[in-house]
Parts: sequence; structure tokens; C-alpha cells
Amino acid sequence: MQDLWNAKIYSQFLDNRTKPALDLCYAIPHGFSPKSIVDLGCGPGNSTVLLKSRWPKAKVLGIDSSLDMLTTAQNKYPRITFLKGDIESFTTEQPIDCIFANASLQWVDKHEVLLPRLLSFLNLGGILAIQIPNNFHNASHQVIIEILQTPPWRALYKKIQQTLRYSKLSAPLYKIGDYYDIFSTAKVANLQLWETIYQHEMPNHQAIFTWLKGSGLRPILSEMSSLEQKNFESDYLKAIAPHYPPQKNSKILFPFHRVFMVAQI
Repeated sequence: MQDLWNAKIYSQFLDNRTKPALDLCYAIPHGFSPKSIVDLGCGPGNSTVLLKSRWPKAKVLGIDSSLDMLTTAQNKYPRITFLKGDIESFTTEQPIDCIFANASLQWVDKHEVLLPRLLSFLNLGGILAIQIPNNFHNASHQVIIEILQTPPWRALYKKIQQTLRYSKLSAPLYKIGDYYDIFSTAKVANLQLWETIYQHEMPNHQAIFTWLKGSGLRPILSEMSSLEQKNFESDYLKAIAPHYPPQKNSKILFPFHRVFMVAQI
């Protein structure tokens, strides 16, 4: 499978992308002292280094499926170990104390199966900490689907749905209650669930498109020629403008919903 990710593009808004990871990291209770941590879907290592900074004595391992992301992470943080792997096949020979998954599990289906499986890899008292983007039903993402269903893009839309592993152009609305049911069925000892809306200040609508180029648009743009990408970008910017009107200072507020979970067994 081709590497869909580009660490350089993803990192253009790295401070904004790191804030939820920081919030998740410090939502893990004070006094929890893990000896082993896995950052599952570590990307360019921005979340992994947070974990190492908070727990410097812990053995921290970053895992990602993208070689481009891993190369960036290893070059920037040479004292941390990073390995190639994917979430679906992740396993461990020895139980670990903490699994941290920041903005990665949205690429995997069947969370009702996945989350109990991840919990099974933890030591007693271990923690599974998760943050999932929940923005797929907002205009920034829905406009993508609307454009791809117009005549110029329908053939590509059909191709993407049939050929890409992560082909879903819409995603489920992640509901707090659904995750409560998953974790209560798993009988976790302690559970925190919450949702945050981050208001990102953007200089213009182009910045929203650039943000998505580093994440949600990756599977789509990878199937386009350079000319198609340029035309799609033009269509997107026209369609998105009415949904995100400029503020009095001409800046654009880009609200981004995220769901958080911290479960301790």
C-alpha cells in the first residue's frame, strides 16, 4: 500500500494538532507512573515526545504505518524508539502500562471490537488514552463529499470508494454514549469521557484546505493528478467560504470537534 502521509504537510499546523495530545496526556491522573507506554499512530512524534517528557523513566515506543512520519519522528527525537506497524495488527508479547492513541483510531473501523482488544494488552491498573477527531459531519469535511458527487468528480468518487483502504469519505459521528457503553461493558475501573471544540484561528480559507491536505484529504488527493488537485482545490475554496465567514479582523475561525477517553482497568 502506498504511503498516503506527508509529514511536512501534516506539520504545518503542528502546534494546533499537538494541543489535543497535550490535553489528553495531562488528563491521565497524577500519580500514574507507567513503566511502558505505546504511542499508537504516533505520526511525526509530536505526541510521543510529550509522553517521554511527562514520564522520562518510562520506556516509550512510537508506532505508525507511515515511513515518512516515522523518518521525521526518528530524526527529530533520536532518543525515542519508533517502529513501523498498524493499529489493526498491533499486539504485544508483554502487557504494557499505557496505550496512547491521539488522532489515529478514526482510521480504523469497529471500535466496539478494537477498544476491548487494546484494553486486553494492559497491565492491571493500566490506562488506554484516546483522542478522536469528530469533525467529519461539519462543513469542512461534508463539502468534500458534496463536491465529489458533482459530475466532474463522480468517476473519481467511485474509484476512491472501490480502491482505497481508507475510502470512507464520510465517517460515523462519534458519540460519547457509544463509548461509555463500550467501556462499561468492558468493566473498566475508571473512565473519563469528554468532548472539546477547538477554535483554530486561520488567516484565510486556504489555510483550512491546507490543514485537510495533511490529514483527511490525503486518501483523496493521492488519487488525483496535479491538475485535478488544483481544480479540486478551487472548487473546495468556493464551496467552503459561505460556511466560515471572516471575523471583524478578517481571520477565519475553524472549529474542530474532538472526543477524549481515558480508561483505566
